[in-house]
Amino acid sequence: MYKGILLSLTASCLFGLVYYYPVLLQPLSVIDIFCWRLLMSFPAILLLVLLERQWHTIIELWQRIRQQPLFLLALIFSAMLVAIQMLIFVWAPLAGRALSTSLGYFMLPLTMVICGRVVYKERFSFFQKIAVALAFSGVILEVYLTGAFSWETVIISLGYPIYFVFRRHMKIDGIAGTFSDFFFIALACLIYFILQYPLTKVVNDISHFPVFIPFLGVITAIAFAAYFSACRMLPLGIFGLLGYVEPILLAIVSIVFLHEKISPNHMISYGLIWGAVCMLVIEGVISTIRNIKRKRFNT
Repeated sequence: MYKGILLSLTASCLFGLVYYYPVLLQPLSVIDIFCWRLLMSFPAILLLVLLERQWHTIIELWQRIRQQPLFLLALIFSAMLVAIQMLIFVWAPLAGRALSTSLGYFMLPLTMVICGRVVYKERFSFFQKIAVALAFSGVILEVYLTGAFSWETVIISLGYPIYFVFRRHMKIDGIAGTFSDFFFIALACLIYFILQYPLTKVVNDISHFPVFIPFLGVITAIAFAAYFSACRMLPLGIFGLLGYVEPILLAIVSIVFLHEKISPNHMISYGLIWGAVCMLVIEGVISTIRNIKRKRFNT
């Protein structure tokens, strides 16, 4: 369990580093950085599939495409959904919107809970009801004070639930789905490079960033390997709780390293949303402790 916790924290820290990474690659454009990230990351994902001995899941995915050709459109749509999220992840630190984007990741567990209630008719627990009420109050207050709610926060917090529901509906599971998403996005980036990038610009980018560009693949490989390994080693409750570490790190990167500030207008509404997340954390801690005690009693 301790090894799993360490691996989960390592993955979160590396994803936090990737959040700051676009700053290191300036003056490359957002699209250029996004494409370099995906092209450097895909070999890492391929290596991860081989190390995890999951190649048979990719073969099964290919067999589904042969049997159901329209399933290919579902895979492409899944890749498009996650590509939007990844593009915002690159854009936000460069556009001064890192903090509002990190708020989307804070709200993500809440929107997933609401999505489970709406789509799968799951019941709200006591703490979930409080969390939803606090989050809803925070959103309403934010709209009232500022006249709007950051579109990047909305896309992150609502886009991922749509993505996960679609993947579950189409039965695009696990590492095979991740491989498929990265494959189609990397393919689109390669086509973009072929059409828009002369060879001299490719050489120029690599010569200016001979360490930072290739290192994107290394970071991604280690992060995903640690993430999937932690998922196997840890009980689901503990793994879910550790999932809150990443948005906390994203907020720290935004405030400490990217020097973004929370305006007084945002302070109360952000506080309500973070309070909602705390309710889910408390529920997760209580549930995890109960499960551990139950297992000990049964043994």
